[in-house]
Amino acid sequence: MAKTLFDISASEEAIDSQHCRLIMEVGQHIFSYAVLNGNKQVLRMRVHELEVANNQELMSALEEIVAEDEVLKEKMKESVVIYNFPESHLVPEKFFNINITAGLIDMMHGDLNKGVILSEKIAGCGQYNVFRVPSDIHGLFQRHFTRGKYWHYYSLWMECRQKQNGLRDEYLSVIFYPRRILVAVVRDKEIQLFQSFEYEVAEDVAYYLLNLCTQFGLNPETILLKMSGMIDESSTLFNEILKYFGQTEMESFSPAVALPALEEFPSHFFSPLLKLATCVS
Repeated sequence: MAKTLFDISASEEAIDSQHCRLIMEVGQHIFSYAVLNGNKQVLRMRVHELEVANNQELMSALEEIVAEDEVLKEKMKESVVIYNFPESHLVPEKFFNINITAGLIDMMHGDLNKGVILSEKIAGCGQYNVFRVPSDIHGLFQRHFTRGKYWHYYSLWMECRQKQNGLRDEYLSVIFYPRRILVAVVRDKEIQLFQSFEYEVAEDVAYYLLNLCTQFGLNPETILLKMSGMIDESSTLFNEILKYFGQTEMESFSPAVALPALEEFPSHFFSPLLKLATCVS
């Protein structure tokens, strides 16, 4: 089952799709997209929460969205799919071998889930990202977006980070989704960990973040916690985090890319997708 969380448009006018880029994020419980014009300004944005229990239900939900969404039927200048599935592993370039990628993912994440193994070199950091995507879901997007480009979320996240100036040597970056968080741990200017956690109550999130601080020798009172995504600053979840972390920052996106209609929402709600959208080459 798919539930539309946000449906935002710049105007009621038709999109000149021949000059636009379609950026999609696909995960186990989320499907969102943004349509950007040639100046990387957002013209349309939709965010769906997917209430599914397994890959078969996920496939059904995505098929229904793709079949019924008129925007997704438009022939865009370019379509980009960003996969946000947790079965991913970073491999230093000198150890990368295309022939062992499937075995590597099975070893790190188990072989219960079957899928297609993809890999991509992350520009500027000497690493490859090896990841697994459910085969039928990858096939769905290949059929509907025949000239599409495919990325993994972690790869783009790392590339975007390298383009930013003035970042601290150590910080935690947390992206909030419905019932899930995505965390990056940065220490000594290097990304030490990407990990996805599912949660039910606010205390779960605090536990995960504090546990990561313990594992990596970080002080929650002094480490910067950068937050973005679906978190309300008046929520129990936000207040629970403030009990333990002394330095917090809400990440936003450049006003130059934003829809005027987005101004009624906190800017950090959409910053993860919009930042990645502007980083896609």
